[in-house]
Parts: sequence; structure tokens; C-alpha cells
Amino acid sequence: MTNLYRYYIVIVLVLVNTVNFIDRQVVSILAPAIKADLVLSDTQLGVLMGLAFTLFYATLGLPIGRLADKHARVNVLTIVLTLWSAMTALCSTAANYIVLLLMRVGVGVGEAGAGPCSHSLISDLFSREERPRAIGIFSLGVPFGTLFGFLFGGLLAEEFGWRMTFLIVGLPGVALAVLVKMTIREPARGAKDEGVQLNRDEVSLIEGLSIMWRIGTFRTMAYGGALSAFCGYAVNSWTPSFFARTHELGAGEMALPMAISLGVGGGLGSFLGGIITSRMALRDARAFLTLPGWSFVIFGIALVFELWSSSLMVAYAALFIVGFMQFVLFGPFFGLVQSLAPLRARALATAFIFFIYSGFGFGFGPLYVGALSDFLTTSLGEAQALQYALSTIPVISIIAGLIVLARRAGVVEDLAR
Repeated sequence: MTNLYRYYIVIVLVLVNTVNFIDRQVVSILAPAIKADLVLSDTQLGVLMGLAFTLFYATLGLPIGRLADKHARVNVLTIVLTLWSAMTALCSTAANYIVLLLMRVGVGVGEAGAGPCSHSLISDLFSREERPRAIGIFSLGVPFGTLFGFLFGGLLAEEFGWRMTFLIVGLPGVALAVLVKMTIREPARGAKDEGVQLNRDEVSLIEGLSIMWRIGTFRTMAYGGALSAFCGYAVNSWTPSFFARTHELGAGEMALPMAISLGVGGGLGSFLGGIITSRMALRDARAFLTLPGWSFVIFGIALVFELWSSSLMVAYAALFIVGFMQFVLFGPFFGLVQSLAPLRARALATAFIFFIYSGFGFGFGPLYVGALSDFLTTSLGEAQALQYALSTIPVISIIAGLIVLARRAGVVEDLAR
């Protein structure tokens, strides 16, 4: 397989990941319009943006990951991409909150297979030292999806309303599924693990989860990454509502600045995090945890400036740093997961870490902020209540950073084993 074709596959997977996060995040920029149209509370919005999606996204990722470890990953990816794209488009037909909730559940069911299939494919295209860079490039789909979700979502919502926006952003994924099926060849498993003794036997779901959880570095990534995901998903889901209430901006007004701050900032964080880790890890394997740990700390500090600056420009600049730092972990963490996992459980290992991150982070981050905001609204009013609820997030992020930094020495031993 040529180097050019390897990176063609990565680029196609970036497109898949971009569509993944457009369909996942667009509901955040549409939240003010949905809240007004369907007369919802912040708690209901928190469930819609997080828990309804992630309950099925997190739990179904495990059996889908197991399926991808046993069968052709390209076929599995084609099916799940078609499913979640169609369900996103069908959100446009929702007549009430319950129907919209069920459609978001359908999106979560489909998207559960995207990460496990993609990470497993990449692990068979690149060596251990190359994986942080390759997965960092693949993870550009997260900030790209956030960028286009906010940008197009905000502009389309202003022009056509939230229902038509769901339809427009959902349909391109169906065409992309055809491209995946027609142009990506299934790589041989373990092809890039020269010189490493691999167990090529199939691993059961329970056995695979047990193997991963016994690894101290994996547990550290689980704890620290889950707290980081909790913070990131909470901030990304509620930032549009924060700017709407605190700075009195409409969806169209905030679309471009937020797209640049989170999309471009996040893209640089994902890309540079993978590149820097790949280079540093050649000399010192502790780099897999060093960069993510410090990024969590800086994320928390920058978020304070975003929430409490009276200057909109300072708030946007701080948001750019927040976006950059929350995506640094993708290359180091997910590259490390693939290197620690058994050969026939790599998709399962990714699904397991997604289960932890999404189940806790995406499931409860938006809900936590929404519920706390509702609790504080009576005494503070809507704008300040949301501001104070979000202000608890920096503390959690800094704790996550300290957990990860404390484990740096252990990663060397775990990789050696």
C-alpha cells in the first residue's frame, strides 16, 4: 500500500469524522431556536444535547467495536455512516420534544461505530510512533465538524430555521458513505507492527475490556480523559447559549467568531498535538501523557477569562485557547490506546474509551450545566445562572490535568510490556 494511498484513506476518514461532529454539534447552535419553538427548559436542552445521544452512542460502541474487530471495518463504517446521516436529516420532521429526542438517539446509535472503525483502520496503516500524528490528523474532523456545525448551523438557522438546517447538514453523509465503500480497501491487521509480538487470536468482548482495564496507563487516560470530556462537551454545548444570554448575540452574529475560535483553534490543537507527540515520543514515551495533562490545566485557566471578561474580543480570544487545548489530547491519547490494545481488540479498545468519555462526558457534561443553571436561575436570572454554572468547569479540568501528569512515568513500563 503506497504512502499516498495511506493518506488518502486518512483524508476520507477526516471527512467522515467531520460529518460525524457536524451532525453531533449542530444541535448546540440550534439550541436557542429549539428552546423557543418547543418551549423547553435548560435541563431538557441538556438531555437533548448530551444524554439522549450518548446513552446509545457510548453503550452500542462496544458491540459495534467488537463487530469491527471480527469483520471488515469498511463495511461496518459504511452502514453506520448512512444510519446517523439519515437520522440527522429526519430531525427536521420532529413535531415535539419526544420525537426530536428519539431522532437524536438514532444519531447516537449510528455514530457509535465511527471512531472504533476509523482508529482500527489507522492502526493498520501506521506504526506506533506514527499513530499519534495520523490520529491527530484524523481527529481534525472534530474541530472541523465543530467549525462547520457552528458556522453553517448558525447561518442556515438564520436563513431557513432549525428544521431545514437539520435536513441540509444530514444528507451529505449518505453520499460520503458511498465514497467510503467504493474507494477504501481493507488493510491487513497488524501490518505496521513489525518487530512486536502480537496475539492475533480473536478476543472476546469481556476479555478485551479486562485486558485494557488492567493497564494502569489506560485507567489514567480513562479517569483524566472522562473529566476532560465532561468539561469539553459542557463548554461546547452551552457556549452558544452563554454568548446569546451574556453578550446578547444572535446565531448568525456568533457563527463565524465561534467557528474560528473552536474550529481553527481546535484544528491546530489536534494537528500539533499529534505532530509534537510523535516527535517527542521517539525520545521519551512520557510525551503521550505530558501534552494532554498540561493542556487540561491551560484549558481551565483560559475558560475563566472567556466567562468573566466584559470584552467580547477577549472572550473570543480565550475561547480560541479553550478550543486549541481541548483537542490536543486526541493524537496522544488515541494513538496510545491503539498501541496498548491487543491486535484483535483495537476497535473494541477505542469503543471502550469512547464509552467512558462519552458516557460520562457527553452524557452528563451538558446535563450538569443545564441542571445547575436551572437551579440558580431563580436567584440569579438566566444569564448569570448559566455563567456561574459554567464557572465550575475550570476546577474540574485542572483536576483532570493533575491526574494525567501524575502517571507519566508509568506509561513507559506499560508500553514496554
